[in-house]
Amino acid sequence: MSFFNELKRRNVFKVGAAYIVVAWLIIQVADVVINNVGAPEWVFLVILLLLGIGLPVILLFAWAFELTPEGLKLEKEVDRTQSIAPRTGKKLEYFTIGALSLVVLFFVTKEYLPSNSEGAASETDTSQAAVDQAQDADGYDSRSIAVLPFEDYSEKADQDHFSRGIAEEILNLLAKTRGLRVAARTSSFAFAGSDTDIRDIGNKLNVDTVLEGSIRKSGDRIRITAQLIKIEDGYHLWSETYDRDYSDIFKIQDEISAAIMSSLKVHLLGEEEQPVVADRTHNMDAYSAYLIGKERLAILGRDNIEAAIRKFEESIRIESDFAPAHVALARAWLMLERELKGPEKEQVDLVVIPAIERAIELSPNLPEAIAVRGLHHFHRFEHEEARKDFDRAIELNPNYALAYLWRSETFYEQEKFLDMLADKEKAYSLDPMSIEISDQLAFDYGSFWRPRDADRIIARMFELHPHHERAYRALSRNLSAHGRYAESALALEEGLKHHPDNEFFKTWNAWELLNMGLFEEAESKGIDYVNFWIDMHLGRFERARELSDSLVTKAGYPDWMRYGPRRSLTWEMRTEKGIAPFKSAVAEHVNYFSEEEIPWTNSCRMYLLFDMQKAGINEGVDEMMDKCRKTTEERLKAQYLCPCSWFNLVTFATIDGRIEDAIEHTREWLNNGDSYSLLYMDPIMQEWSDRPEYQEFLDRNDEQVKRQQALYQAGVRARDKAANSTNEASGH
Repeated sequence: MSFFNELKRRNVFKVGAAYIVVAWLIIQVADVVINNVGAPEWVFLVILLLLGIGLPVILLFAWAFELTPEGLKLEKEVDRTQSIAPRTGKKLEYFTIGALSLVVLFFVTKEYLPSNSEGAASETDTSQAAVDQAQDADGYDSRSIAVLPFEDYSEKADQDHFSRGIAEEILNLLAKTRGLRVAARTSSFAFAGSDTDIRDIGNKLNVDTVLEGSIRKSGDRIRITAQLIKIEDGYHLWSETYDRDYSDIFKIQDEISAAIMSSLKVHLLGEEEQPVVADRTHNMDAYSAYLIGKERLAILGRDNIEAAIRKFEESIRIESDFAPAHVALARAWLMLERELKGPEKEQVDLVVIPAIERAIELSPNLPEAIAVRGLHHFHRFEHEEARKDFDRAIELNPNYALAYLWRSETFYEQEKFLDMLADKEKAYSLDPMSIEISDQLAFDYGSFWRPRDADRIIARMFELHPHHERAYRALSRNLSAHGRYAESALALEEGLKHHPDNEFFKTWNAWELLNMGLFEEAESKGIDYVNFWIDMHLGRFERARELSDSLVTKAGYPDWMRYGPRRSLTWEMRTEKGIAPFKSAVAEHVNYFSEEEIPWTNSCRMYLLFDMQKAGINEGVDEMMDKCRKTTEERLKAQYLCPCSWFNLVTFATIDGRIEDAIEHTREWLNNGDSYSLLYMDPIMQEWSDRPEYQEFLDRNDEQVKRQQALYQAGVRARDKAANSTNEASGH
């Protein structure tokens, strides 16, 4: 018998085929699992190595051994007349066919069913495709540039604002150039005064080229040097020096911009047209006041915003036809609006509307003016008008990161969640060092059940802005969104070490402790809103009523923190005092929205909807039901449902009378790892407390609450131990 026929008789080929099919299936499954659990790449390589080594081993085994009714025996010990190799071969064929069926099933599942790992890979792919389409539409490719603030080498070092202004004007011109991706001002200007290597800067900003320069003023003369550097090798593509009279400074800016664009045409852009010269004043005092105002505005905080407003007003007094100053003034007032109430708030439109109209009158195609007009529309709940303005601003300046960020909020209001995410990703690609954009994108990644992507953004926030308030805020929100209250509380406490006066950290830390059922620790934080719920839990209703009354009058609290406790208290007390106080509280809440001109009937406020149904207030209920139904459907379709918002499915199903769905959604919510120490007080859950699943869910919730308690207490002990070790090492 030939060697080939002997291989066939001993089923070596069939064993090899079966092994290859099974090994291939293992590789595919391992690839999916390893990617989803974030295992290091070497794990996959080890699996490949072991499977590769296994093939010759299994073939040798098939040659040397045969399966008999008595078990495995060496082939040479088996009587050929008693051999069952043909029957074994048939079994191997069936096994291989079965394995191939699993391969087909694997591909069908992978191709057509959405993945729930990392918040649905299918949605991730869709959102990324939306980003790619947006980039294609804007004509982007690998050609990109960052403009760094020019260094001030003047004798008196007194030209800092002006040197930044030159770089900003050049950046604005370049940003309007199609076919060129320009890093936003927030990101590129973050390296002002830094000794970071130019190639590191380019890599952090994800650009191919960097423009840097310097200014040296001496007497009535000024020298401006600009140079374009290729990140890949650090070589200069172009450089030039300009010596001029100081009075000709704006003419010099135009010359520099034209020279840079000429260089870019040769090295990067092909036959791109010259950009339009930016709108600006030719009065140095007006321009300087405007730049100082922009610097203050970027810092945020009420004091800085008000200081910026004064500078913009000064700029306009000096040069009334300076359109960007009118735009900046309008934007500053819109930023300040959230801090105002009553008569102060009424002043906003008296300033903002004329400022925007004047800016557009002076410069009809100024992207910033059109975008800020859109922002004003958005603040007035005119979402469609706002989106049209943002679209136009982006058309005029395809590198306008803030316009993408603002437009994303209109998509949110219109339940276009994937478009919302695509715009925020685009904004981040243009301005990766913006703490505001990073914070919002991290939050949305968490809401799309992509915590690893959120972690990546947050880690970069801490890298670029160590101990920044917004970085700690983003971290705690991402942890909390996925039911990781212990880690969130510990992160907030770390943030409070660096920002002891941060009211958000204090309030949210107390709330996380409440979530974990650590009532004594939560109450010690002295947060009225949190203490209200502790009083309700402990049956201290008179104290709860006092806190509820005080919260209504507190400025700066969102409506759900001011009016929610009163509605909850009157609902809990309805057996003692009847339904009338509850109805009154709900009516007061509805009146508040009407007085503030908030279009509440066109929004999905589920607990208000529930309360209105219970209070017998029917006006607006049908509209809110339709809105909530659409919002819920679109969230499910986009898988824009982290554990923190999953309970909304429970709420709406209960309101809609779909109790079986509500029960199933509650089970899923708990499976997602979320919990809440006061779940038993939730009126939504109480709606079906007669069901057998009710107590089962409360018991399971309590287990998960206790687990978070244990994690938090272990974290506190580890932190205290580390602090003591540090103190001992330092001799304290």
